[in-house]
Amino acid sequence: DLAPPEPAVIRAPFDGVVAGFLVRPNEAVQVGQALFAFDDAALASRMEVARQALATAEAEYRQANQQALGDAKYKAQLVVLAGKIEEKRAELFYLQGQLERSRVLAPRPGIALYDDPAEWVGKPVQTGERILRVAPPDRIEVEGWLALDDAIPLAPGTSVTLYLNASPFQPVHAKLRFVAHDAAARPDGSHAYRVRAELVDAPAHRIGLKGTA
Repeated sequence: DLAPPEPAVIRAPFDGVVAGFLVRPNEAVQVGQALFAFDDAALASRMEVARQALATAEAEYRQANQQALGDAKYKAQLVVLAGKIEEKRAELFYLQGQLERSRVLAPRPGIALYDDPAEWVGKPVQTGERILRVAPPDRIEVEGWLALDDAIPLAPGTSVTLYLNASPFQPVHAKLRFVAHDAAARPDGSHAYRVRAELVDAPAHRIGLKGTA
């Protein structure tokens, strides 16, 4: 495959449901541009409840403060009520932060790399789950998999030739950068060693094209 060497991996900032993407696959994006958004209806509802709870706590404090002017027994309640206000304010501040993070922004310029948006919309995701990658389009290298049965010693700098499925008669030439020390599980359930190789010439193909090396 042709892959970015050091993409910015965009992960889910919290548990939630993806509402929709704001960029298309392989679209160029800028720093700070919104990439996708979570369904924020539940967050907005919780924030409204927290805002009302804070207003109630502040009203209780004001009432107790007025009563404390004529009755000393209410002064002891002021400390408790002040703590309650801080608790409700912290909860509201936390939910506001979550709501702001429900629109995930690009941390760097590049192109947005992800699969079909229809597969993500409405899907529950967990904190830290990878959603997409943002990578510069002019930095590409070869990523491949070396089967366990074919794991012969390969030194860095070894020549690699990639025959792309889209253009098999125009091979891509690269130099081996590394072969992973440990085998990793592949999506098909097999195990293989990850291989990375630097392109010899400037990239003439887009990221994501597949082939055989």
